[in-house]
Amino acid sequence: MNVTYPSRPENTPNRPEPPKRRLLRLRDAAVYLSLSPWKLRKLVWERRLPVVQDGEGSPFLFDQADLDSYVETHKRTFPL
Repeated sequence: MNVTYPSRPENTPNRPEPPKRRLLRLRDAAVYLSLSPWKLRKLVWERRLPVVQDGEGSPFLFDQADLDSYVETHKRTFPL
């Protein structure tokens, strides 16, 4: 029995898929975490999320393992 799934309607906006690299740039990491880039920058400035940076002024790179760890440590079974 073959199952055919309907295709995405033409007028439905496409969501960006998270990239499959270990180090993600700020915008990609924000998409991965479903956060705004500004919220992600704030987490870095507050030292709540580590970044990889080659030198002063170079872009923030986020290790996917650190992003996954951030999610795991912020899971809750009840709202705040």
